[in-house]
Amino acid sequence: MDGQSETALPTTIDSSKQQKAKPKSSPTGIISKTAKELGVDYLISKEGLPTLKERHAQRLAQQQHTQQENLEKIFKLTFDSSQPDKTKDIDPDWLSHFMAIASNIRNNAMQHLWSRILKQEFISPGSVSLKTLDTLRSMTHREAQVFHRACTLACHFGNDRSKKLLTALKAKHPLLPRLLAPKIHKINLGHFSLPYSDMLILLELGLVLKSELESGELAAGIALPFSYQNHTYQLTPNQKGLSFTYYRLSPTGQEIAELLGSKVHEPFRETILELLASYFIVEGE
Repeated sequence: MDGQSETALPTTIDSSKQQKAKPKSSPTGIISKTAKELGVDYLISKEGLPTLKERHAQRLAQQQHTQQENLEKIFKLTFDSSQPDKTKDIDPDWLSHFMAIASNIRNNAMQHLWSRILKQEFISPGSVSLKTLDTLRSMTHREAQVFHRACTLACHFGNDRSKKLLTALKAKHPLLPRLLAPKIHKINLGHFSLPYSDMLILLELGLVLKSELESGELAAGIALPFSYQNHTYQLTPNQKGLSFTYYRLSPTGQEIAELLGSKVHEPFRETILELLASYFIVEGE
């Protein structure tokens, strides 16, 4: 989706040879190039088929050719990554909705994502909602990358398997919890490539719930299941008054996160384990 243009290196002008630096691509040059690629440049270039009807037909044919090419690539990626004996028929209405969106996906990385969506639906029909498809349609490649980075920082704990982005560990004073303010150990997600500006993007897209939540106080001496990506632990609080604050992925965010799979951010894992070890007995991997 996002095109890149080459930027010329700076040129040293030699006045003795009267050399001139090449001008950079002008905005009008970029606009005319884009218009030509889309088949709508006739009034700019005065070149092309003579009638509006012919030019319209040509543009539609070009668009349909690109859409067909996009769908064929996505289905080929799906086919190559699937096991035929584990696939089932897909609801035709879902498939029509999918194809209407996927036909306009040109970015290579996004085509791989849409092939994973299609693969998941072939394996388990009904597992990807229409709302998730519509959310993905509204996402740019950059926004998808931001969400993928967020997913590498997500964990879950207790009996709730919904993915969460931890923001702090709160510890009340063990002797005077009502008199002294709790210690709040903030987890700066910006240190791990997820600044708050990116969090705002995810909130706006509806991939993360807008309210920061807090867990109930964790019972001292009772083990708490804790999972980060494919690593699982048992956390046993060594004092009362411990709790987590976090943002939770929305149902749509959960669906998309499952499609992206697991990827460990090792510096983040090490930071979290170091923090947890101060207040919990940590057992596991």
